[in-house]
Amino acid sequence: MVLRPPPLRLVAPVVVASAFAVLLAAPLPAADAPRPGEVTLPLGEYLSLVDQAAAAARARELRAQAAPAHAEVVAQRATVRVGEREAEVAVELEVEVAGHPAQPVALPFAGFPTTAAILVDGRPLAAAAVRAAAGGAVQLVPPVPGHYTVRLEGRAPITAEAGVGRLALPAVAAPIAVADVDLAADAAWSAPGAVVAEDQVQGARRHLRLAGKRGETQALELRRHVDSVEAEKLLARTVLLTLVELRPEGPRRHDVVLYEVSRGALASMTVELPPGLELGAVASDEGEAVPVVEGSQVTVHRRRQLQGSGYLVLTSAPASATMPLAPPKPELEVRARYFALASSIAAEARPQPEAAWSQVDLDDLPPLLREGLQVIDLLAAWRAVGEAPDARLRVVELPAAPRVEATVERRETTTLLTVDGTLLHRDRFVLATAPAIGSVLELTLPPGATLWSAKVGEQPVRPLQRGAGIAIPLGFGEGPRTVVEVVCVQPQAIPRGRSVLALELAQVALPVLDHRWRLLLPEEARYRYRDGDLRPASEPVGTGAAYYDMDDFRVSSSELEKTPTVTDRTNGPLSAGPGGNAAVVGKVVDDHGESLPGVTVTLGSLALGQPLVQVSNSQGFFRFIGLPAGNYQAKAEIEGFSSVDYPRVVVTDGRITQLDLTLSAAVEEAITVTAEAPLLDERRLSTGATISGAELDSGGGSGGGGDVGRSWRRREEAARAAGTGNKAQYAAGARDLQQGLVGGVKPLPIVIPEGGKALLLTGVLPPARVAVELEVRAKR
Repeated sequence: MVLRPPPLRLVAPVVVASAFAVLLAAPLPAADAPRPGEVTLPLGEYLSLVDQAAAAARARELRAQAAPAHAEVVAQRATVRVGEREAEVAVELEVEVAGHPAQPVALPFAGFPTTAAILVDGRPLAAAAVRAAAGGAVQLVPPVPGHYTVRLEGRAPITAEAGVGRLALPAVAAPIAVADVDLAADAAWSAPGAVVAEDQVQGARRHLRLAGKRGETQALELRRHVDSVEAEKLLARTVLLTLVELRPEGPRRHDVVLYEVSRGALASMTVELPPGLELGAVASDEGEAVPVVEGSQVTVHRRRQLQGSGYLVLTSAPASATMPLAPPKPELEVRARYFALASSIAAEARPQPEAAWSQVDLDDLPPLLREGLQVIDLLAAWRAVGEAPDARLRVVELPAAPRVEATVERRETTTLLTVDGTLLHRDRFVLATAPAIGSVLELTLPPGATLWSAKVGEQPVRPLQRGAGIAIPLGFGEGPRTVVEVVCVQPQAIPRGRSVLALELAQVALPVLDHRWRLLLPEEARYRYRDGDLRPASEPVGTGAAYYDMDDFRVSSSELEKTPTVTDRTNGPLSAGPGGNAAVVGKVVDDHGESLPGVTVTLGSLALGQPLVQVSNSQGFFRFIGLPAGNYQAKAEIEGFSSVDYPRVVVTDGRITQLDLTLSAAVEEAITVTAEAPLLDERRLSTGATISGAELDSGGGSGGGGDVGRSWRRREEAARAAGTGNKAQYAAGARDLQQGLVGGVKPLPIVIPEGGKALLLTGVLPPARVAVELEVRAKR
């Protein structure tokens, strides 16, 4: 919009007044009509607007003159591309100017500026000027206050002194300055006084981002990698390791170059490949790497310079069974060379010629190599003791063993749980028939488990890999039965703080007739059996090695009428007497009616001689069969409860006597019940007081009920006592592991605690997958 006053010529005040009157009275000529974008105002309004604009301009000028003169560099960013003898430098600075500084503003620049561009508040300003000053500095002459953006471009020389190139970077004038440097990837560099914010290698170039604070002087020191001067300064050696893995899908080779830098730093790793080696994946201690391949030479540029120890790994897949072992040649001195072998197939392999290699213990490998190879199950390692230009690996695969059907008569498992959650499983399989040479026992290890050792009889064996499982070669045992021992480890498989402990064993392909599982658990918690394929069990007195199935059972009226026999083993735990067709069955509960597992029930008489002992299962049931008729004495006891004595239990020929027991909180050492079974109407305390059967069921006279937490605790203590759950049994199991040392094959990978808790689980004809769940609570 354009404001146009009416045409006017001022000659004198009187004339002006007359003219105003004429102009106001006369209409505008047609020629002076407003054009598009223009507005015609009365002259008074137009002059008022002009006066306001002039006043605003004068006010701005007065404010600028009144403000203190100030100029400051508030932001600084430099871009440097390093060449052979000089660098291209571009610096962008933002300068805040207030007032009229008496002196030019000094701008940092290293080298010789060639071009300059200036913006003031985002607009070019021709009046502003820059000029060079002594020492490579640049000065800005600001004509007016404002926000200046100055971009300077030029060159900076690289000076050489004692074999080290030095490139001066622009001094830091802003609170924080950033310099992006682009240089060759194979150049060794350092930046004294700067913070390295980024260091990346892309192809043959390295990109650095350096940061500094105001007042600091920055410089980039450069060395060409492994030139004559650097070779004198760099002190580094290498160790070579060739690792061959024999797998079912084919061999795999890993060449490891271990670098040990004692002085100086390495910016890249370069090796020369031997003839015939087809390079696959490449990695270093910084992770996967993209190498630069030139003929037979492979170079990996590091993201950060190596100071100390590092490594380079070259992976390949040889095609032949007899493969050359010529190693890659690093550009630095080789201190030692090793060869290691790992195999998941049945094969014999040795490096050739044998005179050039000396077998060493795996613990004799350099520490960095030994730590890196912990995840691999190495078979053996050798060290080169002489020149072997034609070194080769001779591999002879053993024939696959045919599968022979057999039966596992008994499986004995010991599982140790350490405080850090590591699980050690030792399985012993007793085969009913002696298998022929070439037969195998197939297993599938638990998830995350590592095979630690295996042996047949007293002969250590190496399992065969069968997909996700393993196969134990058989035929090494002596005698009519063969014993196979397998040990596996699940490191830190159980996190701390779990309220439910889920354990799983190795799956065996052959059917198992009888399975015994001993759990050795830490002392720091309380455990309660929850569910599983096996059940808590006890070891009956006088039988030593006899274990029975612990499935729950219920007693019905029809069962009371049947005639049991010694061979009756259905529906629950039992203990067989000397002979007869009578039985005693029952259930143990606490004073709240809750089932009590782990209660020791002893049944004795003159006819029996040695008493029979049974332990109630997880539902509180127990059973004695094969009893002759007569009078018996029964006793039930468990830690945390009063023991109960039944001095006279009448057992009738051909009948099942039902004996239901109720245990209460331990306020007395013993409770005596005086009545004939199965009609137990009353019981007598050791003090002589008589309590009715109803009171016995309700817990009267025995502490009176108690709170829920105490009841749970008593049941937990009962469950803890189930089977072999005591410190003596734990000590026996731990001592067995310590003395066996896993069959003498390899030392155990964990420390066995001296104390803990033991739990025995048993089962007949268990499924192929055996698992169990325990409830865990903190020890009070």
